[in-house]
Amino acid sequence: MRLCVGLLLLAGFLPAQNRITLSGGWGEQITSHPNERQTAPVLGISYGFRPLRWFELEAGLMTGLQPGQTVCTGQSCFDPSDRYFWVPFGARFVAPIAWNRVELSAGGGGLLEKYSVSIRPNPFNIATYHGWGGYFAGGAAVKLTRHFWVGGTPRFLLVNPPYRRDRWFTITGDVSFRF
Repeated sequence: MRLCVGLLLLAGFLPAQNRITLSGGWGEQITSHPNERQTAPVLGISYGFRPLRWFELEAGLMTGLQPGQTVCTGQSCFDPSDRYFWVPFGARFVAPIAWNRVELSAGGGGLLEKYSVSIRPNPFNIATYHGWGGYFAGGAAVKLTRHFWVGGTPRFLLVNPPYRRDRWFTITGDVSFRF
């Protein structure tokens, strides 16, 4: 019983342990073929939990909106109305600097990717697929108030769905609420 009361009292003195972040930015597919390169606006939300001051577990959902190019033939053009969904989960190491008002971070983990085409069937056989992979992320954040932070996060996403090799670089501006 004393141990439980002691842990509850100690939890009141710990720094903010939870984070919810909204992200918005841009992503570009990295490929050796310039005609196959896709770009997309990227939106996301993530949750982070810090069991230690310098270590954070995170999970989230990001989406790349309309990355597919319009495909044309001599008779017509087709817009695939497609989306990428990425679900990253992993760990991040955080270095608080400048009197705990600035944080630098780096981390990575696993990644689930789903490519979705809204218009099916389509004349070009553009199909939905999914796959597993990983990601690497770095970031910087600045404290605005006790609970609100702003920052930026570049990410490198590597996914290997069947018969494909998806490589994306995304960079986002982030607004976080910590509690």
